[in-house]
Amino acid sequence: MNVEVIGDREFITSVQEQDGVWVLMAGQSLYALQAEGGRGLPVWSSAEKAEVFAENLDQNGLSPVFVPMSNFLSAAWLGSSGPQVVDVLASPSYGQESLTYTVEELRARLKTPGFNNE
Repeated sequence: MNVEVIGDREFITSVQEQDGVWVLMAGQSLYALQAEGGRGLPVWSSAEKAEVFAENLDQNGLSPVFVPMSNFLSAAWLGSSGPQVVDVLASPSYGQESLTYTVEELRARLKTPGFNNE
């Protein structure tokens, strides 16, 4: 099994178990990256991982915020009325390439029943 598959399983299992993801916010502003056709949204499976990432950035005031899965998968976050998110970066680590999902791929992975048993 390659590292990407293992990372995918760990990330999906973790966010399913906690029923949500962690994002970085500075006040009311969401931390996101420029991506082709929109924005790339980094999300983490724990507040600690998000904090470590934020500490390596040259930006003040970023803090992890938990987003319940029902909210995250809604139109406000990943839909057309949201911030035009085209890619979701799974638990990125500073200076390393992360698993990247399109919004559709991530929705499918998170809604796959029995994923943990594969």
